[in-house]
Parts: sequence; C-alpha cells; structure tokens
Amino acid sequence: MKRLACALSALALLGLVSGCRQEAGSTPAGSIRLATTTSLENSGLLSVLVEAFGKSTGIEVHVMPMGTGKALRTARDGNCDVVLVHAPEAEKEFVRAGWGINRRCVMYSDFIIVGPREDPAGVGKAPSAAEAMKNVAARK
Repeated sequence: MKRLACALSALALLGLVSGCRQEAGSTPAGSIRLATTTSLENSGLLSVLVEAFGKSTGIEVHVMPMGTGKALRTARDGNCDVVLVHAPEAEKEFVRAGWGINRRCVMYSDFIIVGPREDPAGVGKAPSAAEAMKNVAARK
C-alpha cells in the first residue's frame, strides 16, 4: 500500500508539473493527457491510480497507452501533458533535449524468484535473475 501511495503522489506531482510542450488550450480545463506504456495500462494499477487521482484532485486523466518510443514522440509533438514510461536513458535524453521537465522515477520492478527453502538450484547465490533461471534450468 505504501508503494501505491507513493505512485499516486508521483502521478499527482506529474499532473501539476507538465512534462511536455503543448499549445495553449490543447487540453480541456480540468483534465490532462497521459501517454504511457501498454504494460502499465494492462497491469490494472494505472486505472486504480487514475481513479484515486481524479477523486483527490478533480482532474480527469485521459490515458493514451502505447509503446515507450511512441509515447515520447507523442510528448515531443505536444500531444500529451504527462509521460509515464520505462526507458530511463531515453527519458533522460528527452529532458536533455528540452522536450520535457521534472523527470521522476515513480516505480521500479523487482525480480522475485520463489522456491523451496533449501534452494537446490542455488538461486539465492546467483548474481542476477538470468543466472538464477539458468541455475534452475540446469538443476531441472
């Protein structure tokens, strides 16, 4: 729940500080356009955040799901107000080029591998998730 609250706060912050250039009046008053990844849209988390954000701010969020590259192009072209994507280097370049402002890290992914306590494949000692999976495959 703590991460959900942090993500909601970040979405609220992003809604207050536009991350994209746009022409005046291109977004209806009381609303923002969010270009985001299809994976976030498909997760179900975004709909929860958008609903809570709308209730707490009165701002309607129009979600535009697409791939990261397209979302950044949409922002660069001034066709959204906020971008929520997952390509840190591309995001940094986007801001360096002057297309966006106030880049924030709002979420991250953890790889968690669950297995027996005795850890027969040595997953707990693997240096990466990929190596852990190789160990599991090798031990069958």
